[in-house]
Amino acid sequence: MQRSEAAIEFVNHASFVLEFAGSRIIQDPWLYGAAFNDGWSLLCDYNFDLERFAEIDYIWISHEHPDHFSPAVLRSVPEAIRRDTTVLFQQTKDRKVIDFCAEIGYRTRELRHMEPVRLDNGVEVVCGQVPLYDSWILYDCGGFKIMNINDCAVDGKAAANIKRAVGPVDVLFTQFSYAGWKGGPGDTAMRRAAAGAKLAAMQAQIRALEPRWTVPFASFSYFSHHENQHSNDSINRPTDAAAAIEEAGSEPVVMYPGDTWTPSDPWTNDAALERYRPHYDFAAKSHLTSETVDEPALLEAGRAYVSRIRSRNSVALLRLMRRAPLAGLLRPATIVAHDLDATYRFSLEHGLRRIDPVASPDVKMHSSSLDYLLRHEWGFDTLAVNGRFEADLSGFAKLKKLFAVGSLNNAGRRLSAGLLLDRDILRMVWTAARRLRRLGT
Repeated sequence: MQRSEAAIEFVNHASFVLEFAGSRIIQDPWLYGAAFNDGWSLLCDYNFDLERFAEIDYIWISHEHPDHFSPAVLRSVPEAIRRDTTVLFQQTKDRKVIDFCAEIGYRTRELRHMEPVRLDNGVEVVCGQVPLYDSWILYDCGGFKIMNINDCAVDGKAAANIKRAVGPVDVLFTQFSYAGWKGGPGDTAMRRAAAGAKLAAMQAQIRALEPRWTVPFASFSYFSHHENQHSNDSINRPTDAAAAIEEAGSEPVVMYPGDTWTPSDPWTNDAALERYRPHYDFAAKSHLTSETVDEPALLEAGRAYVSRIRSRNSVALLRLMRRAPLAGLLRPATIVAHDLDATYRFSLEHGLRRIDPVASPDVKMHSSSLDYLLRHEWGFDTLAVNGRFEADLSGFAKLKKLFAVGSLNNAGRRLSAGLLLDRDILRMVWTAARRLRRLGT
């Protein structure tokens, strides 16, 4: 039966199905498996049958992080179904996501920043980019507006600007807990502060956008490796999110995987909250381990990383950045691979070299994490999210600066003179500089 009003089925984590006028759009389908180099797993198991994609007309993917863009899930959809399903994705410079989806048989449609697009079912969508890689989407279902901010870094000021552009919002979907490295086992205070800051940021979004209903989501995962399990000690629960949403003046709608909701119908959160409760017993969950990567493979990965960076970027600018005294960019870092009991020095001049042990290395990690860091331009981003390393704030900042150019390349940019004209990059650098100053680095 065709619905004349919007209906929502919650799938898992950051995924839900929006049904309107006989058409269905699924968001960010991460349905199974670990993400971020075995750093995250889904909090709850839920069997969303892949054959159900035959009912799906559109898949919207917010960004390329694996808890939103899951190549394994997209490949596992039967090929015949892919041909009749359109992937919606923001317009990007690198086209990695949209090209991947086209190559495996999906129809694709790029969404330009803030440009309204009418879909076949009559829903009008507006996709907004958040530099350098994230995006949110607004669905206008015959005047009823649903906004999916997922985990975008949208503060109160940015949310107010969005509201001025798109008008009032009826339903807001937004993340409710921290989602990355927040210190080591002894840094509980840092994680508690991050959890509180996330709730405050969510409340700022609510006060700016003024949705009648807010659905907390995109935080139904946990740190699932034995190296990062301490990071679960302060994450926000759905009960925390519901209380913060209500305090900010919106009605919380807490949904458990498989729940369906039509906004015109009454909703109570008690059943979902009770069903979530046992999933936060992290001591009862299994945690992943990783195979050791031997030293020759690590050294080769280091050589390959340096070669890629030099081939894709201005060597003169790389040299200038290393020598700039104030920025502290691209400075070599000392890295301990604790499972190998080995200390290395990594630089963009000499790659990875084994050195004698030092009293205070910049960072410690498993050899599999070091290997991943060097084999992928998104390696640092993955490491920063999965938290599978040990460092203080200074060591973390040093590693971020060392791998900054790789992260830039992953976003479809190259280090060149023309980069100085890229407004997104300038804004990002300014924001990062302020954050690093607050860290005292």
